[in-house]
Amino acid sequence: MTAAGVMLRASRPNGSGVWLDRRAAFATATAVAAAAAVTRAVPLWAVTGVWALAAEAVAWGLDAGLFGRVKQVLSPPDSFAKADGVFTWEEVAAHNTAESAWIAIHGNVYDVTAFVDSHPGGRELLLLSIGREATDLFLSYHPFTAKPAAVLAKYKIGTLATLEHPVYKADTGFYKEAAAAVAAHFEATGKDAKNPYTGLVRMAPAYALALVFFYLAFCADGLPAAARFAAAIAFGVCQGLPLTGWMHDASHASIGHSEAWWWTVGRASLDWFSGSSMLSWRNQHVIGHHVYTNVMGADPDLPVALSGDPRRLLPQQVWASMYKYQHIYLPPLYGILGLKSRVQDVAEVFSKHTNGPIRVNPISTQDYLRQAATKLFWLTWRVALPLYAAGIVRGGLFAALFFVAEFTTGYWLAFNFQVSHVSTEADFLFADQTKRAAKECPAVFEDEWAAAQVRTSIDYAHGSPLAAYLSGCLNYQVVHHLFPTVSQYHYPAVAPVVMEVCKRHGLEYKVLPTFGAAIGAHVRHLKTMGAAGQPAELKLE
Repeated sequence: MTAAGVMLRASRPNGSGVWLDRRAAFATATAVAAAAAVTRAVPLWAVTGVWALAAEAVAWGLDAGLFGRVKQVLSPPDSFAKADGVFTWEEVAAHNTAESAWIAIHGNVYDVTAFVDSHPGGRELLLLSIGREATDLFLSYHPFTAKPAAVLAKYKIGTLATLEHPVYKADTGFYKEAAAAVAAHFEATGKDAKNPYTGLVRMAPAYALALVFFYLAFCADGLPAAARFAAAIAFGVCQGLPLTGWMHDASHASIGHSEAWWWTVGRASLDWFSGSSMLSWRNQHVIGHHVYTNVMGADPDLPVALSGDPRRLLPQQVWASMYKYQHIYLPPLYGILGLKSRVQDVAEVFSKHTNGPIRVNPISTQDYLRQAATKLFWLTWRVALPLYAAGIVRGGLFAALFFVAEFTTGYWLAFNFQVSHVSTEADFLFADQTKRAAKECPAVFEDEWAAAQVRTSIDYAHGSPLAAYLSGCLNYQVVHHLFPTVSQYHYPAVAPVVMEVCKRHGLEYKVLPTFGAAIGAHVRHLKTMGAAGQPAELKLE
């Protein structure tokens, strides 16, 4: 019996990879009763915080298997086999849980069910990737070793016949050479590509200042309104810094060498402190944007529909008269990004299991619990605490300060992300989703994946430590997209290595001189795409 023949079976599934029995029901009831009891003993403003901790406690119990575990049971090989060993993308997509985990790489289909719990890169990243064609995700997350490919070989069960999203041409040598050069750099310098301590040292002051500015804006007595608004803006910046900083690294598994590091840093920053969702972000950013960068129809950061979106970023979109002014009305709207992410995770990812054109794999019970826990905790410390515990700032002033802080974070994030890809200097690709609806394979891109990352990403302000710190080294976007598992704090040293390889392969590595120049290129792109009569242009057949 091969590892491919292992499937997870049990009775009464809850869709989470953990099977609830009477012990789980008892533990949940106990947590609810305890939370209810504590609720009666705490101030009203702290009630949501108590329920947040109760939800988190049950989630931890589920993780630890205290309420029962899934048992692996060998299943007959013919329970999943086909006579010809050829599968459609829909058939692969149906196997997207820990109970039955398939993945397609280089045109082959693998049943990695037995590997989920022993994956060195962590259980969560693998569960995000299964049920998909994941060739370039696989390559970019294992750039410096051939061992994963050798391990994967024993799980092969067939080949992939159709595609959900476009695929890129196979690497012709550029990415292999770039990866070897970057690996040689780390070997020569003796530095750890995932060193977590630099991020800890650089982000700690941002959290300390965030709490100070939060107190000044919302809780300090006798402070003038102007000073409160200045503090709210400063808090918004300090809230955004860790998100472009070590949270971004955590989402890519590039801070530390264990899932505990990525999980703790990522969720502490994005979920608990900021009230958003690491699970939602990873589906959008890691599974979608990094694989299908600037591909309309596959990249969740781009418009999904050919008409009706307030943004026109590609010539394939149907032009409307309102787009003539998008370079004026869009930048002010970028401030809602932070608030939008806190709604989108609930309304789309957790409810509909989609993130734009990207399918979201089944979400565990404990992730639903944690989503509730972190939302409740965020409401406790961001709303209930200042309004009811401090009671200094209320009504319209509180609302104004709250939205000023949130819009500041939204602008901070949006402009850092937008200038790196939505630019006159970046290429865009188009995936005709009507082909998928017609059961036809989408086109194969003319570029290989790594070359496409170079063409669709823009750097700026090389050599500026200030720009690197404030952007989370997003000013070295090309390096980040080629090697997402390398910590951002190495990008300034790694960029010249990558640039040299690009030169040998005839690829233009685009670097703008300043952040201002990058914003200018972004706004010019909006204006160009909004111009009347802009012709449609199909880059792919």
